[in-house]
Amino acid sequence: MAMRRPRASSPPESDLAVGKLCVGGDWACANGDLDSLGHIAGLLAAKDPRLVPLAEICRREPERAVAAWNQIKEAVRPSKLNPAS
Repeated sequence: MAMRRPRASSPPESDLAVGKLCVGGDWACANGDLDSLGHIAGLLAAKDPRLVPLAEICRREPERAVAAWNQIKEAVRPSKLNPAS
C-alpha cells in the first residue's frame, strides 16, 4: 500500500473569501470600476465596522478610493483578522 503524503493545511474558508474579495477589489481599481469597488469594500467592511468609513470613501469619492481601498486591504489581511493563524 502506498504511503499518503499529509495534506498541507489549507487556509480557513473565510481567509479564502477575503483573498478573493481583495483580488476583485484590485481588479476594480485597475479598471476604474468604482461601483464594484464600493460593493466589495462594503462586503469587507462588514467584517470590521471600523472600516465602514473607508468603504464609504470607495463608494463616493473617486479621487480617494484607491488609497482607501489599500487601507481596507491592509486591515483585512488574514493575519490581521485571525492573529492566532
